Amino acid sequence: SLKGFVNGVMRNVARKKEEIIYPDKNRDPEEYLSVYYSVPQWLVKRWVQTYGTETTECMLKDFLTDHPLTIRCQLYRVELTVNSLRGQGATVEQAPYLPYAFYLSDYSHLEGLKSFVMGRFVVQDVSSMLVTEAADPKPGDYVIDLCAAPGGKSLHVSELLNGTGTVEARDLTEYKIGLIEENIARVGNENIITKVSDATVLDKKAIEKADIVIADLPCSGLGVIGNKSDIKYNVTQNQIDELVELQRKILKQVSKYVKQGGKLLYSTCTVNRQENDSNVKWIQDNLPFKLQSLNGIVPEQLKCEKGCLQIYPGQYGMDGFFVSLFIRE
Repeated sequence: SLKGFVNGVMRNVARKKEEIIYPDKNRDPEEYLSVYYSVPQWLVKRWVQTYGTETTECMLKDFLTDHPLTIRCQLYRVELTVNSLRGQGATVEQAPYLPYAFYLSDYSHLEGLKSFVMGRFVVQDVSSMLVTEAADPKPGDYVIDLCAAPGGKSLHVSELLNGTGTVEARDLTEYKIGLIEENIARVGNENIITKVSDATVLDKKAIEKADIVIADLPCSGLGVIGNKSDIKYNVTQNQIDELVELQRKILKQVSKYVKQGGKLLYSTCTVNRQENDSNVKWIQDNLPFKLQSLNGIVPEQLKCEKGCLQIYPGQYGMDGFFVSLFIRE
């Protein structure tokens, strides 16, 4: 019933956009950034205080920038996949840092691409691929991937294991497990299984069984606002506080699944230090784990702050992400 009103407002904006007067950037940069990039001022203020005005504006610009679809090709079929996509008229360009990551454009729909139907690639951002690179699985490893839907990281790990070991992809509901199983069926990997599991509840059968636990946990999602713009309008400080509590509740349980000398990988798709840096300190203070530097593990072009990888939107041409790695003592 409001479509006529909305249409009128948008047409008026389009006609008079050059006449819009924004807050003075020099006098009040936080208000200017909030209005110009349409982000709540409390969030802008927090980022400016944490990262500075320049980095904050870089992130805000990136949220409003169109990015090509990023795909991860199967490791042993990269050239075959790229040639197939180009043969169907799609444009395929090499993405940075990882040899199996590409930008895909000029196609009508994924299901119309033979290589997608045959499971030769999955849609996944480079920042998400770096989580698995940081985990650095070895042949024969038993890996538990928590909150795994739709399964991109689980499938990536299973490929790096080259048919050995086992990846157990867990998530909370049958629906989410169904998404993972749909991708497993399309890709055809055989060393991966699924399990409906509440990560906040201890699974006694899994205690000290895993070589690697990947805890890419529910978060505020402030690093992927470019893909999910509703996040910036709905997130609140209370929600962030609740998420930090949930993250720590999960970490307390799932850390028990890691073998002596095994690895716990904690990651989020946010740029909020309360969920990232503070949780790294919490893990070190409360769990029997030692932080492992990612220098020398992730591509050397990426800067690791205090051994952890914090990717800011607009910094490396990928989504905002945080990655940290711990060894069980």
